[in-house]
Amino acid sequence: MGQKDKVTKTLESYNSVFADIVNGFLFNGKKVVSEKDLMPADKESRFKADGIIRSQERDVSKYWMDTNIKIAFIGCENQSGTDKYMPLRIIGYDGAVYKRQYDELKEITADKRRCYPVITLVVYFGRDDWNCGRDLLSCLDIPEAIKPFVSDYKMNFYSMKDMTKEKIEQFDSDFKAIAEFFYALNTGTEYHPSDTRLDHPEEVLDMIDVFAEDDRFRNEYNTLIKEKKEGGISMCEIYDKIIMEGMEKGMEKGMEKGMEKGKIEGMIQTLSDLVRKGLITLQQASEQAGMTVPEFRSKAGIPT
Repeated sequence: MGQKDKVTKTLESYNSVFADIVNGFLFNGKKVVSEKDLMPADKESRFKADGIIRSQERDVSKYWMDTNIKIAFIGCENQSGTDKYMPLRIIGYDGAVYKRQYDELKEITADKRRCYPVITLVVYFGRDDWNCGRDLLSCLDIPEAIKPFVSDYKMNFYSMKDMTKEKIEQFDSDFKAIAEFFYALNTGTEYHPSDTRLDHPEEVLDMIDVFAEDDRFRNEYNTLIKEKKEGGISMCEIYDKIIMEGMEKGMEKGMEKGMEKGKIEGMIQTLSDLVRKGLITLQQASEQAGMTVPEFRSKAGIPT
């Protein structure tokens, strides 16, 4: 499992984040799915191919429940790179859940049968455009004669690269912090994180660290967490600390340069006084300053 895959799954496994992703992408921010109504689902499914039992595993999946009744099976698949055959993977995942339902239904009486739908979201975190198809038909080479008889199967596809500020406002969990960061990363605009407290700061920072290859956020968080006695931490606080740290380092460098400049100017002034008093020659003063004679003459203000 790659690091990007691992850190994304870890954050999305929290019910609050998972529900927010579903509500934000599918229902434009409307609170349709509640985190309290989500239950863990079996991520692994098995199938038989070429006489061999094989397994496939989803990234994150949950049952959406109404008391003990399953309303839906919802899966979330994350992509950091493009995959032209992604629709084939999704139909395989979804089909495995429907097959499991079919096998289970055969064991109970018909009047108690209750099937539930399977929904899969594909969230793309890559920097390149997704120039691949988003439905089953785009993966197939179909003769026109039989095309009307081939059923399509579309992906619920969402790209972080195409995220807008309006869309970001439809999230309110820690995923909003991720969306804000990816928006700045992909658009090249200034990062403006919100001041919402993070419920899972370490998981959020793990994602930023891995995807952006920037450990400053993690480092400043470690510093802040030692300073704070209570209350959560927001991305705004962490980013402000980074900015402040950068300003302080910039001031230190500026002071160092100023001090160095002052030393050089003082040395030139001393050597210039010795030349004017006839104690050393212009050539000797220039060599001591590490300059050519014309350079030293110019900086010391000694006329030709």
